[in-house]
Amino acid sequence: TTRGCPYHCNWCAKPIWGQRYNSRSPDNVTAEMKWLKETYQPDHIWFADDIFGLKPGWIEKLGVLVIEHDAVIPFKCLLRADLVKPSVVEGLKRAGCQWVWMGAESGSQKILDAMDKGTTVSQIYEARKLLGEAGINVAFFLQFGYPGETRVEVERTLQMVRETLPDDI
Repeated sequence: TTRGCPYHCNWCAKPIWGQRYNSRSPDNVTAEMKWLKETYQPDHIWFADDIFGLKPGWIEKLGVLVIEHDAVIPFKCLLRADLVKPSVVEGLKRAGCQWVWMGAESGSQKILDAMDKGTTVSQIYEARKLLGEAGINVAFFLQFGYPGETRVEVERTLQMVRETLPDDI
């Protein structure tokens, strides 16, 4: 549905799209999902966008359109913790989302800041809670051994995993 990522995580090479971010419309994606459903009857889709539904209101509109057009197909996607809001979760659920993979990366704010990630540990906790309450599985991407990371930061990440209990890592 998109290409690129406008964020500045300093570990990401951005080898193909750089800082650009291009997005298809929810109408266009719905039409393709309807075609896929009618033509191939897939049991699921993996939206491999760097960030699914970055534009405000995009996911919410997709959730409405796929129901209107009988185009719901179960899917998984990648999403940033800071973008997970109640209306986004509702849109994801309506659209058929079963899994959200999040770049949690670390349970240490010091490490997230060193990465220029632009997210907070509390946003990771909140996103996990909101998605889980909606019945959407949550998986975390984690990084260990980031420059400057000590045992203290590793333990914070392990604590975050124990407390949030992601469905996959």
